[in-house]
Amino acid sequence: MPITDLEHDLTDCVNSYINGSRQALANALLEVARPASFRSTLTEILDSETRLRDIAGRSFWHDNGFAKIVLLSQPRYKLRLHIWKEVEQFSISPRGNIHNHRWDFSTILLAGSYRHQEFRPSRRGEQFFAYKYSTTAAAGHYSLVPAGRQILRCVLDAHLAQGSGFTISSDVLHRVTPDGGEPTVSLVLEGPHEPSTSDVFATSEVGENSGARVEVLSADYLRRHINTVLSLAPFAS
Repeated sequence: MPITDLEHDLTDCVNSYINGSRQALANALLEVARPASFRSTLTEILDSETRLRDIAGRSFWHDNGFAKIVLLSQPRYKLRLHIWKEVEQFSISPRGNIHNHRWDFSTILLAGSYRHQEFRPSRRGEQFFAYKYSTTAAAGHYSLVPAGRQILRCVLDAHLAQGSGFTISSDVLHRVTPDGGEPTVSLVLEGPHEPSTSDVFATSEVGENSGARVEVLSADYLRRHINTVLSLAPFAS
């Protein structure tokens, strides 16, 4: 399916989700992730230097250890590809911060596996350093402001393998930890953004970080990442 047609279909699906069709995001993502369809989408991106540069300009290395590649960006949704670093590239074992989002989203694991945990505030549990996260008016910048400490309790601890997926609302606190031994790649479809901050909880203090800049990916680096995905068993032609 041409990317322009895909953008139109995703807009319709997200509108259905907003209007109460709770499975619309997940169903749309399953269609996007079909091997032949997704391979066609990635190939069309690789064939266009303009698209590659546009995608690279809004893609970056996330602090939780993965390349966040925004394949499509429209007013009511974003389609993102997440590619985690190989475990050997981390100075310590990867363990992302607990956080929520400013949008509902659906995700599906295209390759590899990870541990998915969900948390709730509680009187008993583990104590974390709390922060308010927001993006700033300057492109590629964000703000992380201390907000005291919070006790959280893990209420879901699941191991998800290739082909697994879930839909999660914006208020759910969660954390993803990739398994080692193979590349971990996920596809994410996020719905409309809410005009608010999100919450981040860290096991160690990171301090106030106002106006920090993310590490944007280059077009060449992006091309290598997409070719890595195309070489995976589900998408190899």
